[in-house]
Amino acid sequence: MKINIIAPSFLISISGLMSMSCTANLLPKVTEPTYQTYDAAGEKGYHVSFELSHDSIPATSVVINRVQQKISTGNKVGLKYKVNVISQSRKILGFKPMITDRENGIFFQTDTAEIFKPVDFKLRQK
Repeated sequence: MKINIIAPSFLISISGLMSMSCTANLLPKVTEPTYQTYDAAGEKGYHVSFELSHDSIPATSVVINRVQQKISTGNKVGLKYKVNVISQSRKILGFKPMITDRENGIFFQTDTAEIFKPVDFKLRQK
């Protein structure tokens, strides 16, 4: 008796791809993605702001210039987010930023996985 594993594995991979593409289509649209650099009192980083089209899939962290920062509930007002991404600090003892190889973007948390969405943040002049 010959066991055929090609057909079931093909069906499983196709269904997995379909579920991932459907989840990606449900991600909210990001509007007005901007960032501004700052250097104040021994701390350097970025003030990042953006707005989402809906909040059914929450944003969990933001990546700007390879620095990843978690988003807290205090960073959100309605559908607008303002996140302070710290890249260097002499005020916080032993501070190390979370460095990633990802491009600029936002992580969203679904029921099953964390999904990364690339975002083109625009530099806002001071």
